[in-house]
Amino acid sequence: MNNEPVPIEILTPKRSSDDTDDPSKARPRPPPKKVIKQRASRSPLSGEENEDDDPLNTIAIEEKSAADVMQTRFFPGPALVFGASGPQGRAVIEGLQEHGYGPLYGATRDVHSPDARYAQDVLDVTLLQVDLADVRALEKVLAETQATSIFLVTTTDMPTGNGDRADYGFQSAEDSECDTIKSFFDTLVKVYNLDHLSRHVVFSTLDNVKRICSESSGDGGDPWIESLEDGSICPHFTGKGRAGEYAMKLLENVDGLTLTLLTLPFLHSNFLGFVTPLPNEGGTQWAINACFGNSAIDMLSVSDLSYIVPELFDERVIYAGRNIRASAERIALRQVAAMFSDLFGKDVIFNPLTPQEMAALPIPAAGCMSQMCQFLGDPRSAHDIETTASVMFPRKPQLFKDWLIIHSDNKAFEEVGLLADPQEITIVTVFGATGMQGASVVKGLLTDTRKRYHVRATTRHIDGAPAKALYEMDPQRVTLIEADFSSLDSCAVAVEGSDGAFLAVDFFEGASEHVVNERMAKNIIDACEASRSVRHLVFSTMEYVEEVNRKLVPDDGEKREEEKTGEASDQLSPRAQAVAYARTKKLSCTFVLMPCYCEMFYRLLMPQLVVDEGTGEERAILTVPTKGDAKVMCMSVDDLGPAVANIFDSYEVYAGHEIGLVTEFVSVKDMSEIMAAAYISKKCETECGKQTASVERKEIPMERWIEQKDTFMKDLGGMFEYMSHTGAVRKRHSVAKTLHLVPEAKPFKQWVENHKNSASFRQSLGLR
Repeated sequence: MNNEPVPIEILTPKRSSDDTDDPSKARPRPPPKKVIKQRASRSPLSGEENEDDDPLNTIAIEEKSAADVMQTRFFPGPALVFGASGPQGRAVIEGLQEHGYGPLYGATRDVHSPDARYAQDVLDVTLLQVDLADVRALEKVLAETQATSIFLVTTTDMPTGNGDRADYGFQSAEDSECDTIKSFFDTLVKVYNLDHLSRHVVFSTLDNVKRICSESSGDGGDPWIESLEDGSICPHFTGKGRAGEYAMKLLENVDGLTLTLLTLPFLHSNFLGFVTPLPNEGGTQWAINACFGNSAIDMLSVSDLSYIVPELFDERVIYAGRNIRASAERIALRQVAAMFSDLFGKDVIFNPLTPQEMAALPIPAAGCMSQMCQFLGDPRSAHDIETTASVMFPRKPQLFKDWLIIHSDNKAFEEVGLLADPQEITIVTVFGATGMQGASVVKGLLTDTRKRYHVRATTRHIDGAPAKALYEMDPQRVTLIEADFSSLDSCAVAVEGSDGAFLAVDFFEGASEHVVNERMAKNIIDACEASRSVRHLVFSTMEYVEEVNRKLVPDDGEKREEEKTGEASDQLSPRAQAVAYARTKKLSCTFVLMPCYCEMFYRLLMPQLVVDEGTGEERAILTVPTKGDAKVMCMSVDDLGPAVANIFDSYEVYAGHEIGLVTEFVSVKDMSEIMAAAYISKKCETECGKQTASVERKEIPMERWIEQKDTFMKDLGGMFEYMSHTGAVRKRHSVAKTLHLVPEAKPFKQWVENHKNSASFRQSLGLR
């Protein structure tokens, strides 16, 4: 036997020719597109230091540590992704980066392909050229990367009929893939017995259709799916399914190796392939031709793997040994056809073929595709939507209607004559325009330099000072609309002629009960859906407290008493319930989750003036809660406007997305110190030199600090306390994604520096 080392081609991310170590000569860095992974001390393959001097590295670690995750969660480390150049591998790599895994290794058969180069140069992955069938190369990769998190996806080498061996058929393809996967897990056990390094594998698999059919036929029923000539049934499914069952049994008694099977349903991306709607000869009607029948089928977007797989790694204690049958939704093909029709303005229908008709289509492996559609259209193939939602929580799976909007300009649709009308959004109705969020959005739209927006600003009091202030921003482009949100007809008038709409479920004027907020929001949503002009709704909302409390245990590991989250629940839940309602509508939406405003923090920390009865001297008391170390997310509400303008400018990209905005995770203690540095001295003086109030700092318990506030501020205090103790809330907000959307957004300290010399701002703090 040849014992020479197995050569493995290693490609590490390259620096461009104009990169430099000299800060004075460096190019400006673009807005970050992802949270930078944590630093690794040394690459086991290259021996080089993997230093990361990106300032976002600190932010990423703070995001993770601020959550104080439960002990069951796994802390990120080296990760290895097989199939790195494919769509699943790419999505997983992006998700692992955002979760802080690193160093990242991507294994692929062709490191020089464009997709592999993208993984290397854009996603910052170390590429490894590995063929899973090469056992010795596989051993080397597993041993040297020391990856404790491994994602495995394989492809079936289906016979094409062009140059294949005479003895290579569909059954051969199934057996070959199954044997390769089984060999992978055998090799994994072998490497573990040598290095005793614990590893967790997430295997992207499919159902063992042949076994399921055999079990069904064994009950005395008629054959469910007719096999191909070589006896195979859905070989591209069955090979993976057989191997997954083998691997699960193999690792049962290996303490240091764990496995999660991720069984995928029908993927949305198939509509770019063999089920793309095809036109008739006259180009008057398009048909989706398949033998799914009239049943609803489970579907999922590949992009959701960027959330699902990292979560399976993070919570490996929970998901080890389980088969997660992922699904975002269950919809019928006639519904899919209707969505195509609505988006493209064409007559698109679902043509339910018989299995024999589909097997005769001029598409590759038509017989296998026919078997697959029969299986997926049967209830015995059902997946678990509820478990998928639980794994992805607090994020939401992508629905087909949103996937279709995002991919509406794909070349596959263009080639068959389906072209979406890429009309711009230039007229926007802003509901609640006089509120903090609404006013920010109006300003953000008017100051956008890419297009000339016209704003229809709604308000209950059209003659009020706030409404007049909005109008004065630009009388030619701002139209004031008096609207009653409790009236559906009034909401319909407000969106008439608008391309887009912005909705913030906020403290509506006159809404004494929070349930009214939800009812008003539903009226606005219904009006937008019924409108023939509104193409996109940006919905600003917050977390659903009841859902968070059901799904996740607080960071301290103790169950929080219901009354402690009552205030937060009253404020946050109606907003999230309205979001759930919006998701059921035929309406393109982007959901923006706002954090606590920087402006709110100032109201919470506002000094109180006290007059000494003896001397008449004024003192400003700054009260700070003693338990002020827990971090909470924040952002200035002023930054919402530019974010919304950017979303409207690229609404096809953000359709269906949930964007958690945040510029910093900061504690009350940090905020008080920042404020003290910017404002507080023993004696504050005005410009004319006259002495003003001295400022003192006083620490009190958190509960007393909240209790001292007025009713409105108590609500804010309750929200603050809830958010600072709930990792689920912070988990769905990303500094990096916020800065990608709004590069000019500022963290709390810089925001304070920008405002400290404003006379009106100082006055709002109680400092004259």
